[in-house]
Amino acid sequence: MSTIAKAGRVLDLYTPGSPVWGVSEVATALQMPRSTAHSLLAGLTEAGLLHQSRRGRYELGWRAFELGQIHRVTSGGLIETAHPVMQELSRRHSESVCMAVYDRQALIFIDKVVGDDSLSVVGPRIGMRYEPHSFASGRLLMAHLPTAEIQDYIDTSSQRTRSSNAVVRPQVFRDQLVRIRNDQLSYDDGGAILDVGCVAARLIGRHGQTIASLSISAPSRRFRENRVQLSESVRAAAATISRRLREDGQM
Repeated sequence: MSTIAKAGRVLDLYTPGSPVWGVSEVATALQMPRSTAHSLLAGLTEAGLLHQSRRGRYELGWRAFELGQIHRVTSGGLIETAHPVMQELSRRHSESVCMAVYDRQALIFIDKVVGDDSLSVVGPRIGMRYEPHSFASGRLLMAHLPTAEIQDYIDTSSQRTRSSNAVVRPQVFRDQLVRIRNDQLSYDDGGAILDVGCVAARLIGRHGQTIASLSISAPSRRFRENRVQLSESVRAAAATISRRLREDGQM
């Protein structure tokens, strides 16, 4: 594995729940020699991606923040185009709406609008990496991956820390993805978050590629009662965002 790939694994350790790491902790988490972990942390600090605190532990540096802002501006206007549609979808149903992308075997939620009802689902945290098989959005995005990538995920899934009560059963999972690819919608009812239902549709780029997922979530009982309407609405909203992106020459 190259030094850059190893450095990437170090950065993957940083989450809102684990924002600070020490040399020994990195070495243990990534099963590498302490000297290697120290070298990687020092290199990332020199590049400005990490910052060493007075206690000798490492947190994200300002360069990481700067790159995040640059990415937001240069990511084809996805969030800027989608957000007003997400707001309208949320207002119409008083439910929570999320947008997510697939990145290196992880699901990352990049934007959300929380519904205005007192029982609305708060939803996942923006910017955190989740296991895609655990969420309707993740399964939707995986359904449109090449077969080899899906198989690679299945082969390594037993090594993951579960982010929900969803489990990868290889043949069941493959069958799920086939149905999702045919239906163009992905559902969940309590698999990712207990007592929460969700339906996701995909955003499609000008070359037919899957850009992201758009989902709407509700408490399970309310979701079941309004499943048809929520499904139709999220499908229509995803189509609207996809069309606007293409009309603007983006993505």
